[in-house]
Amino acid sequence: MRFIRLQFGSIVVAIAGATLLGLAAACDRQTAASSDHAAKASPTEAPAVKVVHPEKKDVRRLIERPGYNIEAYERTALYARIAGYVRKWNADMGDRVHKDDILAELYVPEMEVELKQKEASIRQASSEIEQARAAKQRAEAELQRAKSQAERLAKVGRSGVLDKEQVEEAGLGFEAAQAALAKAKADVSVAEARLEVVKAERDHVQAMLEYTKIRAPFDGVITRRNVNTDDLAQPSAASKGDSLFVVEKVDPVRVFVNVQELEAVWVRDGDTAIIRPQSLPGQEFKGRVTRNSGALHPQNRTLRTEIDLPNADGKLMPGMYVNATIIAEHKNVWSLPAKAVVTQGEQSFCYRVEQGKAVRTPIQVGLVGKEWVEVLKKQARPAKAGEKDQWEGFNGEEIIVASDLTSLTDGQAVNVLAGRK
Repeated sequence: MRFIRLQFGSIVVAIAGATLLGLAAACDRQTAASSDHAAKASPTEAPAVKVVHPEKKDVRRLIERPGYNIEAYERTALYARIAGYVRKWNADMGDRVHKDDILAELYVPEMEVELKQKEASIRQASSEIEQARAAKQRAEAELQRAKSQAERLAKVGRSGVLDKEQVEEAGLGFEAAQAALAKAKADVSVAEARLEVVKAERDHVQAMLEYTKIRAPFDGVITRRNVNTDDLAQPSAASKGDSLFVVEKVDPVRVFVNVQELEAVWVRDGDTAIIRPQSLPGQEFKGRVTRNSGALHPQNRTLRTEIDLPNADGKLMPGMYVNATIIAEHKNVWSLPAKAVVTQGEQSFCYRVEQGKAVRTPIQVGLVGKEWVEVLKKQARPAKAGEKDQWEGFNGEEIIVASDLTSLTDGQAVNVLAGRK
């Protein structure tokens, strides 16, 4: 019995010794692991970073603006200029028309009668001119006769054959003939002037009668017709009322987009724009920024921008609901990958590698795209007290860090990976 207890005790001792040896080994492994971790986390080790050079690139920025309507390029409501009855109409809603096509004709009987009167007055005035010219010719002939007689009698009177009174009477006859000729010339001028007045009155009536023809103002489509045969068309009043026709130019069409202030500075005339109509899923139409208001709206701080779209096939109809994307683009400008630029508040910066260290460098950026950022200038050196910052352009030789920017600090040593681009 004592032998058994001793044996059991030996086992216990053996187990206890083994346990102690295991704990010691575990402590050694933990110590070694801690030492390795401390070595890896040593702040003196330079992190490996990827770098790039500034490059000349085309930088694009997509300005997304949803929820706008297509509008006709032009829309004109046609009204009657003079009162008249609709004699006939030649075009209906949906018809394509060309400039100066006659859409409808009005009938104004009193004006047609007035026109005939003016034409008769012209013929009368022309006859009066002929009479005045004939009277002028008679006056000229009479003047020649009186002149000749006065000269002959004056010559005879000097010889003493005729008395003085007869000679003077012949002279007065010559003067009367001169006055008669002057009056005949004046009558001709009056008759010619009267003819010009009557012609002007006739032209006025003809011009007014031209308004009886309702013409298309441009190539387009009729979207409204409000006339019927024998309707009495009245000139538009201040309220205008219903128009006779509405004509819209639908090639091209246009979309007005309100661009927010922060993106308005990048919008330029000629920028490409993509229009996606809600009623034509999967289809896109390319247009151009044609013009903008040049000033922000004082209430919502947006720039009103017009996009024109060719529409020869007529797929795009005024009133369609669309989403618009304006592609702002700066071509061949110094650029950095977006991942190489950090922006904090209003300040942007990058890290340049100089003598194996990452140098935090403030930069001025231009157009910010999804993949590339336009870089305008970099700070040449920190400003000293009382001095302004010195800026200079990029030349493509700068070495810029393009990875792990958030973990870097100014002046930190870095290990540049091979394969720099």
